[in-house]
Amino acid sequence: MSISDHRLARTRGNGRRGRAGGPATPPGPPVGYGRLRIVAALFLVIGLLLGGRAVQIGFSDADRYGAFASELGVEQVAATGAARGSIISADGRELAKSLETARIVATPYLIEHPEAAARSLGEILGPAVGLKEKEILAAISATDASGEASGYSEVASDVPPDAAARIEDLGIAGITTAPDTSRVYPEGALASQLTGYQGPFGDTFGGVEARRDQELGAGEDVRLTVDTAVQQELEDALGRTVEKHKAESAVGLMMRVEDGAIVALANSPGYDNNEFGEAPPESQRDRVITDPYEPGSTFKAFTVAAALEAGAVTTESTFVVPDRIAVADRVIHDSRPHETKVMAPADVLRESSNVGAIQVAQALGGQGLHDAILRFGFGERSGVDLWGEDPGLVPAYADWSGSSIGNIPIGQGLTVTPLQLVAGYAALANGGLRVTPHVVERETEPAPGPRVISEETSDIVGTMLQGVVAEGSGHLAQIPGYTVAGKTGTSQKVDPETGTYTTEYVSSFVGYAPATDPEFVMLVSVDEPQTTYWGELTSAPAFEDVMSFALGYYNVPPDVADGSGRVTP
Repeated sequence: MSISDHRLARTRGNGRRGRAGGPATPPGPPVGYGRLRIVAALFLVIGLLLGGRAVQIGFSDADRYGAFASELGVEQVAATGAARGSIISADGRELAKSLETARIVATPYLIEHPEAAARSLGEILGPAVGLKEKEILAAISATDASGEASGYSEVASDVPPDAAARIEDLGIAGITTAPDTSRVYPEGALASQLTGYQGPFGDTFGGVEARRDQELGAGEDVRLTVDTAVQQELEDALGRTVEKHKAESAVGLMMRVEDGAIVALANSPGYDNNEFGEAPPESQRDRVITDPYEPGSTFKAFTVAAALEAGAVTTESTFVVPDRIAVADRVIHDSRPHETKVMAPADVLRESSNVGAIQVAQALGGQGLHDAILRFGFGERSGVDLWGEDPGLVPAYADWSGSSIGNIPIGQGLTVTPLQLVAGYAALANGGLRVTPHVVERETEPAPGPRVISEETSDIVGTMLQGVVAEGSGHLAQIPGYTVAGKTGTSQKVDPETGTYTTEYVSSFVGYAPATDPEFVMLVSVDEPQTTYWGELTSAPAFEDVMSFALGYYNVPPDVADGSGRVTP
């Protein structure tokens, strides 16, 4: 009962009665009665105004407040479906998952004592999400454009359910909780560029999060082909390589040769998706698929394979190879001076001779080489189930200059992505069939890809690439107990503004093992190493570390009895 109601009751009780048993004498107006009627009327008017405003907010302004809340990522209604699905590695680890959380929302104009409310909320939100009392006070005291107390303000997000329940128990008028979910990345920086990121308002950035947003948003889990143990081994090896050689960055990729399933994909330096906003853009980018480069000598294997497949050369063909050759207006040198020598195609690969590779390409012809390059899938996207893939650049044959037959066979004058290069080597390794790289497990096996070379050519080139590792520039990629086939590469970087070569290099090694029955193909590419630019010194050792681990991890049987890298009869 209000104060005015008590006063009215007392006034009515003091009415004068007549003598005992007689009728009451009609009372006269009490003192102050007129003022009380005015106060009561004012309370009635205020109540009607507040009720009307509530109706207006509930109906007339519903769209305006709903839109405002939507801009801040707040649901107008309860959750409409299952929580976002998890991204799960091949070995069952969750790389991304959603946790049940809550948002704390304020209606500032309904909060009577902001300081006291901030103090009470701070006792809970401080330990729970690290909010300070002054930050809370600012949120619950928010004003609109006119300077009046706001109708909506988000106080905190990602609040644990137990903390949200304690806030509800406070019963502070104008403070409410709303159910929500929070996206977390339990493995931290592991496979961060591959996994991608989902922000607090539902936007996705790169990787599987963006590519599989529809399935994940419907609550479906997405299982990957990537194994966290191999992924960690690759990331560690790249990190050591970058540090040892004072490099700008490095990338690595391991894939199954038969079906293109990606076992590990890494960029160094990496970043933690739990701290996505603090990572520089160049770290967030998945350079394995987004950054094409000139492949250098790793490309010579395709030149030799194309010439063998076309019958332009055989394993018995020989070339008289000086240490330099004039092609149109250019003179191209081998990497090291040498006396003129006779080389077979296997020698050209083992010694990584630029001059020899050009002579092989000249025997094939420019048009034949160009067409073979396209058949291997260069110059177009590989079809990987990730967004952002660059197609690389293979000049149309009509645009070749007189010197193109001198630079394209040795991996200059065209660009490929690390992913394309690995996919191309998978075709060299698996008997000549193209594969479509993928990171998400497939429910059914796809049909075999198109054939680009014969099984015979695949076997011949594989034997030649074994020689590179056993006796040539790839000797640091040898793995005891296994045959390894591969190729080193060192390529000058091109200034994107001037189109001229710089003094910086990309050094690479790409190969597969066991060479006699290939299981995995892998690339390590190091950008701007400062201690040395030779791929045999920077990239081949990292390849050996990771490939050796993977062969043991997957229990792949050794195919040699000793550590020479040669097949044991």
